[in-house]
Amino acid sequence: MIRIRLIGLVAGLTLLTASLSALAAANDLERYFSDVRTLHGEFSQETHDEDGRLLEESEGYMWLARPNRFHWRYDRPYEQQIVADGERIWVYDVDLLQVSVRPLDEVLGSGPALLLSGELDTLQELFRVREEDDWLVLEPGNGGWEMEEARLRFRDGVPVEVVILDGLGQTTRLRMDELAVNESIDDTRFRFEPPPEADVIGADGQEW
Repeated sequence: MIRIRLIGLVAGLTLLTASLSALAAANDLERYFSDVRTLHGEFSQETHDEDGRLLEESEGYMWLARPNRFHWRYDRPYEQQIVADGERIWVYDVDLLQVSVRPLDEVLGSGPALLLSGELDTLQELFRVREEDDWLVLEPGNGGWEMEEARLRFRDGVPVEVVILDGLGQTTRLRMDELAVNESIDDTRFRFEPPPEADVIGADGQEW
């Protein structure tokens, strides 16, 4: 269950959208979308239940190149890679030797997908945005989403903390550190070749 939620978080961490009704929020969002083309660094992640109990801690490294390419590598507590190549999203559970793959547009259409690597002009109408202290609060503009809200905290025009509240009472908090902005990232980082010995499952549940 936690493994599935990690996939959902990444899919919920890569489309940053807003109605831009608050001036400071607009400045942060517009600065990010206009200035940041690549981003990479370290991350740590915590998932809590509705009573605040810690369910899981994880950490690893992330790379993204807008639009719609990213590589999320979980190193602890188990190894997992989530790679989007602009057309498909690959999820590789290393210890299970299992890969799942879906068209990226299906992920984008089914939930709060891709909070960090989308393009603003195609996403503005999906969320309402407001300011609350140091946070930008994003609320889905209509039903059918897998979260109630997302909260983002920026530093120098870059999001450094993201909190996702889902509809089941669980909260996932992601912190990013040691961030490098607009440095060159090799294109091979966003390509994925399943290991020959891995089982590969497509969107329809069929093995490739």
